[in-house]
Amino acid sequence: MRESLWAVMIVGVVGAGPLVAADVVRFDGRPAFTEGSDRGYFVWRDGDTWHVRWTTQGAQRRFTGSVAAEGGELKSLKRIDVEEERRVLAPGRPGHMWRGPHGRWHMRPGQGPVVAERKQDKIEKDGDQRIFWISRTNADIDGFDFKVDRNVTRLRFLLEVDGESRAAQVEMGAHNARPEHNPFAVDLR
Repeated sequence: MRESLWAVMIVGVVGAGPLVAADVVRFDGRPAFTEGSDRGYFVWRDGDTWHVRWTTQGAQRRFTGSVAAEGGELKSLKRIDVEEERRVLAPGRPGHMWRGPHGRWHMRPGQGPVVAERKQDKIEKDGDQRIFWISRTNADIDGFDFKVDRNVTRLRFLLEVDGESRAAQVEMGAHNARPEHNPFAVDLR
């Protein structure tokens, strides 16, 4: 089921036909946003590093999407505040030492706790030309940073909140500009 969802998203972003590309200069500088008081996506570029963040106004939202590169590769993916759920299944036990009948010490080693971990947020590279994510976020900031190699000519973004891709939910660059459409493309050359 999940694979078919990503296949639809890939077709939606990569095979959507010609997109009107946003001017790359509109992405320069960090947009103004605050954890827990703004809702949506925030995309910007600082030098050769691109940043994608999302946050909500307190209610839990589902953020999904992808960034695809044309002509080159995406590099240096760094996840920001990726949450993990940890649950202790068994608490473990400490080691135990005792003195035997002949005065010799004996030791039984302890056992560490058994912990189950599950990633709540999934931010991954699919090859060298696409990053995709599924994230549940409430009142904190999640996202990722990445770089592009010099051969990338265009980036295509699809940014969804609760299954909807609205341009009004995306702000970009230091002037908090909004794209005309979502999905959108950025020509780097």
